[in-house]
Amino acid sequence: MATEEPYVRALSGGDMKKSIGDNMIPKGWTFERGLELVKKAGFDGIELWLGDVPWFQMSTTDAEVQELRRKVESAGLVVSNVSTGLHWQSPISARDPKVREQGIRIVERQIETAQLLGTDAILLVAGLVTEEVPYNEVYLRCVDGLKQLAPKAERAHVKIGCENCNSEQRFLLSPREFGVFLDDVGSPHVGLHLDVGNIHDTGYAEQWIETHGPRITRIHLKDVNRHRGRCGEQSVYTSLFLGDNNWPAIRAALTKVGYDGWLVAEMELRYRYALDQQFYDTSVAMDRLISGRL
Repeated sequence: MATEEPYVRALSGGDMKKSIGDNMIPKGWTFERGLELVKKAGFDGIELWLGDVPWFQMSTTDAEVQELRRKVESAGLVVSNVSTGLHWQSPISARDPKVREQGIRIVERQIETAQLLGTDAILLVAGLVTEEVPYNEVYLRCVDGLKQLAPKAERAHVKIGCENCNSEQRFLLSPREFGVFLDDVGSPHVGLHLDVGNIHDTGYAEQWIETHGPRITRIHLKDVNRHRGRCGEQSVYTSLFLGDNNWPAIRAALTKVGYDGWLVAEMELRYRYALDQQFYDTSVAMDRLISGRL
């Protein structure tokens, strides 16, 4: 609980908990030092990013994964979910069968490590539309791949959350479109990992929440400036309450659908100095969102 406003969490409805990704731990820090900061800043859990941090790679053994869990729990935290950026290089929608096979293997390893880490959700960037690989091809391959993966997720009691990377993927741009996609996959173990910032100027986060409700596996939190941009200095993404998201409407939509799951901070590392301060500021902002004091 953030020391700055100890009463805020008591005002919140439901059981929403706060998490942040280990990919936000400052470079050069150890995992243990990062966990200490996450706990001190008031988070309940941590999102682990397979392939994006030195301590958690595809080559990390089961025993080493179990040791990561021990360190997380020793810090007074739990693993909220398993994410990865590896799907950008190895999408399950790729034309090359070897790339698709690697994409499938990444998801399978996420499911395996989720079990070892004691969490029930993973994140998947489902498909990438490019000039060379058109939308319809991507759609069909993604549906086929997820139908292949869903039984494994079901056996593991893990849900695959397909993230809405709307502008970057050029895929599944509207909430209705995403719903049809999930219907075509046809598994209760495949849902939506909703990022409220990724919607950019193609829609409104609160409408996605109302449309998908119980199909939402996790929620990534960040703010967005509604103009075109990508990563780095020109990125559209920013910290909570600094952008154009309608946070009161987002909070009202969460209440309307009864969402009581994890809220996971995922913004870019914007602070040039006092890098740990972003964790404290983000945690307090998340408390304000949960409490509805907007």
